[in-house]
Amino acid sequence: MESEKQITEHLVSLIKIDIDASHGYSQAIDEVEDPDIQEQLIRYQEDHERHIDDLSALLLDMGEEPPELTRDIKGYFIEGMTALRSRMGTEQALKAMEQNEKLTNKTYGDARKWDVPQEVHEVIQRNFTDEQEHLKYIQETLKKRTWEQKTHV
Repeated sequence: MESEKQITEHLVSLIKIDIDASHGYSQAIDEVEDPDIQEQLIRYQEDHERHIDDLSALLLDMGEEPPELTRDIKGYFIEGMTALRSRMGTEQALKAMEQNEKLTNKTYGDARKWDVPQEVHEVIQRNFTDEQEHLKYIQETLKKRTWEQKTHV
């Protein structure tokens, strides 16, 4: 079992990736023209906010303070790239979010290997399942939009 300090550091790193993802979603949501896609992205942003709350509750249970809901340098970069791409329309917003979700999927996938208490592992697994759903939807939507563009050309 990892030390409490290591577990705390792990949880903080996951909270930060979810903070960055939530801010990225804000940028994409503002630029997506399709209301159905926009609605789905809003749900995914809410998932990231729930992840932050659940992980923060674990930290509080350990007697630790969760990090502030601000971006770090990586978060500013992610948000900036998402904003730039998103300004080019729905497809580019989705491509930016695909890259962001690949990062969160990798991070949560790696986190599943941590030697942490069962309750922490359950939250990580639940969040990872959400991340997989996010990425799958975005990739399927991109494929569908690409196919629709090719058949209407």
